[in-house]
Amino acid sequence: MSHAEITFAIVVGIISALGVIAAAYISLRGTHLQLQWSAQVKIAEFRQQWINDLRDAMSSYQSIAIGPEALENPDLYRFGTKIELLMNRNDRKYEDLSRAMYAFLKAGDRPGRFECNKPFVTISQDILKDEWEVLKQELKRQS
Repeated sequence: MSHAEITFAIVVGIISALGVIAAAYISLRGTHLQLQWSAQVKIAEFRQQWINDLRDAMSSYQSIAIGPEALENPDLYRFGTKIELLMNRNDRKYEDLSRAMYAFLKAGDRPGRFECNKPFVTISQDILKDEWEVLKQELKRQS
Protein backbone atom coordinates (compact mmCIF):
# COMPACT_ATOMS: atom_id res chain seq x y z
CA MET A 1 0.00 0.00 0.00
CA SER A 2 1.40 3.36 -0.95
CA HIS A 3 1.82 6.35 1.27
CA ALA A 4 -1.02 8.16 -0.58
CA GLU A 5 -3.39 5.21 -0.09
CA ILE A 6 -2.61 5.07 3.63
CA THR A 7 -3.13 8.82 3.95
CA PHE A 8 -6.40 8.55 2.01
CA ALA A 9 -7.58 5.70 4.27
CA ILE A 10 -6.71 7.70 7.40
CA VAL A 11 -8.54 10.81 6.09
CA VAL A 12 -11.59 8.71 5.16
CA GLY A 13 -11.49 7.10 8.62
CA ILE A 14 -11.29 10.48 10.36
CA ILE A 15 -14.12 11.88 8.24
CA SER A 16 -16.22 8.79 8.99
CA ALA A 17 -15.51 9.11 12.70
CA LEU A 18 -16.43 12.80 12.63
CA GLY A 19 -19.64 11.89 10.79
CA VAL A 20 -20.53 9.33 13.46
CA ILE A 21 -19.76 11.84 16.23
CA ALA A 22 -21.84 14.53 14.49
CA ALA A 23 -24.74 12.11 13.98
CA ALA A 24 -24.57 11.05 17.64
CA TYR A 25 -24.52 14.68 18.76
CA ILE A 26 -27.48 15.56 16.56
CA SER A 27 -29.35 12.52 17.84
CA LEU A 28 -28.61 13.35 21.48
CA ARG A 29 -29.53 16.99 20.93
CA GLY A 30 -32.81 15.91 19.32
CA THR A 31 -33.50 13.53 22.18
CA HIS A 32 -32.75 16.27 24.71
CA LEU A 33 -35.09 18.69 22.92
CA GLN A 34 -37.78 16.02 22.73
CA LEU A 35 -37.49 15.31 26.46
CA GLN A 36 -37.58 19.02 27.24
CA TRP A 37 -40.65 19.51 25.05
CA SER A 38 -42.37 16.47 26.60
CA ALA A 39 -41.75 17.85 30.10
CA GLN A 40 -43.23 21.23 29.11
CA VAL A 41 -46.28 19.54 27.61
CA LYS A 42 -46.76 17.52 30.81
CA ILE A 43 -46.56 20.69 32.92
CA ALA A 44 -49.15 22.32 30.67
CA GLU A 45 -51.39 19.27 31.06
CA PHE A 46 -51.05 19.48 34.86
CA ARG A 47 -51.87 23.20 34.77
CA GLN A 48 -54.95 22.53 32.62
CA GLN A 49 -56.12 19.83 35.05
CA TRP A 50 -55.53 22.20 37.97
CA ILE A 51 -57.61 24.89 36.24
CA ASN A 52 -60.38 22.34 35.60
CA ASP A 53 -60.32 21.20 39.25
CA LEU A 54 -60.42 24.79 40.48
CA ARG A 55 -63.32 25.66 38.14
CA ASP A 56 -65.26 22.57 39.28
CA ALA A 57 -64.70 23.39 42.94
CA MET A 58 -65.71 27.02 42.42
CA SER A 59 -68.89 26.10 40.59
CA SER A 60 -69.81 23.46 43.19
CA TYR A 61 -69.18 25.91 46.04
CA GLN A 62 -71.31 28.58 44.39
CA SER A 63 -74.14 26.15 43.61
CA ILE A 64 -74.31 24.97 47.20
CA ALA A 65 -73.78 28.45 48.71
CA ILE A 66 -76.95 29.87 47.16
CA GLY A 67 -79.03 26.82 48.04
CA PRO A 68 -81.67 26.82 50.76
CA GLU A 69 -79.70 24.71 53.27
CA ALA A 70 -76.23 25.96 52.32
CA LEU A 71 -74.79 26.48 55.78
CA GLU A 72 -75.84 23.01 56.90
CA ASN A 73 -74.35 21.33 53.84
CA PRO A 74 -70.89 19.87 54.61
CA ASP A 75 -70.05 19.98 50.90
CA LEU A 76 -70.03 23.78 51.09
CA TYR A 77 -67.11 23.60 53.50
CA ARG A 78 -65.45 20.76 51.57
CA PHE A 79 -65.49 22.73 48.32
CA GLY A 80 -64.46 25.92 50.10
CA THR A 81 -61.45 24.14 51.56
CA LYS A 82 -60.65 22.58 48.19
CA ILE A 83 -60.62 26.04 46.57
CA GLU A 84 -58.33 27.37 49.29
CA LEU A 85 -55.97 24.42 48.86
CA LEU A 86 -55.91 24.69 45.08
CA MET A 87 -55.16 28.40 45.21
CA ASN A 88 -51.80 29.93 45.99
CA ARG A 89 -52.32 32.13 49.03
CA ASN A 90 -49.70 34.51 47.59
CA ASP A 91 -51.81 35.03 44.46
CA ARG A 92 -52.77 38.70 44.27
CA LYS A 93 -56.46 37.74 43.98
CA TYR A 94 -56.50 35.20 46.79
CA GLU A 95 -57.71 37.65 49.44
CA ASP A 96 -60.54 38.88 47.20
CA LEU A 97 -61.58 35.29 46.54
CA SER A 98 -61.41 34.44 50.22
CA ARG A 99 -63.57 37.47 51.12
CA ALA A 100 -66.11 36.51 48.45
CA MET A 101 -66.27 32.94 49.74
CA TYR A 102 -66.66 33.91 53.39
CA ALA A 103 -69.29 36.50 52.46
CA PHE A 104 -71.65 33.61 51.72
CA LEU A 105 -71.13 32.30 55.26
CA LYS A 106 -71.64 35.71 56.85
CA ALA A 107 -74.74 36.51 54.80
CA GLY A 108 -76.81 33.95 56.65
CA ASP A 109 -80.13 34.08 54.81
CA ARG A 110 -80.70 33.06 51.22
CA PRO A 111 -81.40 36.56 49.80
CA GLY A 112 -78.14 37.73 51.39
CA ARG A 113 -76.26 34.83 49.87
CA PHE A 114 -77.71 35.68 46.44
CA GLU A 115 -76.11 39.12 46.81
CA CYS A 116 -72.76 37.40 47.34
CA ASN A 117 -73.08 35.49 44.09
CA LYS A 118 -71.93 38.14 41.61
CA PRO A 119 -68.71 39.14 43.45
CA PHE A 120 -67.77 35.46 43.87
CA VAL A 121 -68.43 34.62 40.23
CA THR A 122 -66.57 37.72 39.04
CA ILE A 123 -63.41 37.04 41.05
CA SER A 124 -63.58 33.35 40.09
CA GLN A 125 -63.81 34.28 36.41
CA ASP A 126 -60.88 36.67 36.77
CA ILE A 127 -58.69 34.03 38.39
CA LEU A 128 -59.60 31.36 35.85
CA LYS A 129 -59.00 33.78 32.97
CA ASP A 130 -55.59 34.77 34.35
CA GLU A 131 -54.59 31.13 34.71
CA TRP A 132 -55.82 30.35 31.20
CA GLU A 133 -53.61 33.17 29.89
CA VAL A 134 -50.61 31.69 31.74
CA LEU A 135 -51.36 28.31 30.19
CA LYS A 136 -51.62 29.83 26.70
CA GLN A 137 -48.26 31.54 27.16
CA GLU A 138 -46.69 28.25 28.26
CA LEU A 139 -48.09 26.53 25.19
CA LYS A 140 -46.77 29.29 22.91
CA ARG A 141 -43.28 28.88 24.36
CA GLN A 142 -43.44 25.16 23.57
CA SER A 143 -44.21 25.60 19.91
